[in-house]
Amino acid sequence: MRILSHMSDSLFVVFGAGQIGSQVAERLLAAGHRVRQVRRSGTSTTKGALEVRAGDLTDLRFAGESAEGARALIHCAVPPYHQWAELLEKVNDGVLHAATTSKAPLVVMDNLYGYGRPDGPMKETSPVAPISRKGALRAKVAQKLLDAHRAGQARVAIARAADFYGPGVTLASVFGERFIGRALAGKGGECFGPPDLLHSYSYGADVAAGLVTLASAERAWGEIWHLPVAPAESTRAVVARFGNELGTPLSTSVVPGFVLHLMGLFVPAVKEMLEMRYQWQVPFVLDDAKFRAAFGETATSLEEGVRATVKWMRLTAAG
Repeated sequence: MRILSHMSDSLFVVFGAGQIGSQVAERLLAAGHRVRQVRRSGTSTTKGALEVRAGDLTDLRFAGESAEGARALIHCAVPPYHQWAELLEKVNDGVLHAATTSKAPLVVMDNLYGYGRPDGPMKETSPVAPISRKGALRAKVAQKLLDAHRAGQARVAIARAADFYGPGVTLASVFGERFIGRALAGKGGECFGPPDLLHSYSYGADVAAGLVTLASAERAWGEIWHLPVAPAESTRAVVARFGNELGTPLSTSVVPGFVLHLMGLFVPAVKEMLEMRYQWQVPFVLDDAKFRAAFGETATSLEEGVRATVKWMRLTAAG
């Protein structure tokens, strides 16, 4: 996918410095833009010269000040998984406040939880029918953002992606840190349901590129967009691609529910995963046709994405 090629001193504010927010900031810097990265604390690991502001986005004063002078806002900040009930709405209220006070348009990174259990490929027009607590939270936040846009309080676009994988992605339900360690050791992948069902996986760099595209597109505002994603394959097939690239055949096993329950007693994030297992118990396919038609951008193929991810895995392991 392309990045913005024109040079500009426009200020983009990126909320969040995690696995997607950092890639968004780097992409904007590479295009010659000024970037302010807003994060909870500490210094940034993002490559390139950027402004960093550390603080709490639930503090409306801080949120508003962090967006001053921005051309556009890109929201990738998310609380720890086990703190969603407490913080997700508050963080989004802070970001919405930043958009309304700065008058800068806002692109919001969202996921697919609000669609619940799909019956066919998920489109932007698919029913909002969450079947989980986290899905209901996501749906509530998205509706509040869209209502603010329709009321003329802010310009908002909502971008949705499937489960992440790719270089720099360590927090992912299937292809995250645990998978990386197991794959490098030849131990195979794990899944939370039948591994032969089709499942969409979004390449991190494609997600970042799509967010940047929306942030500079006048036609983006007031709509939901599914970011570019490669044609869905089964989780078993994607794991096999990793094995082929590593030169070590990798099998795929199903993690029993009772194992997740036991792990959840000690790891809060695993406990929160339990209600999301339905995503691997039916075909879970994302339709990105609207984005491709509007912007002419396509996703990185699974072949290319897995190859780049394996290269990154090896470099990371080598230190």
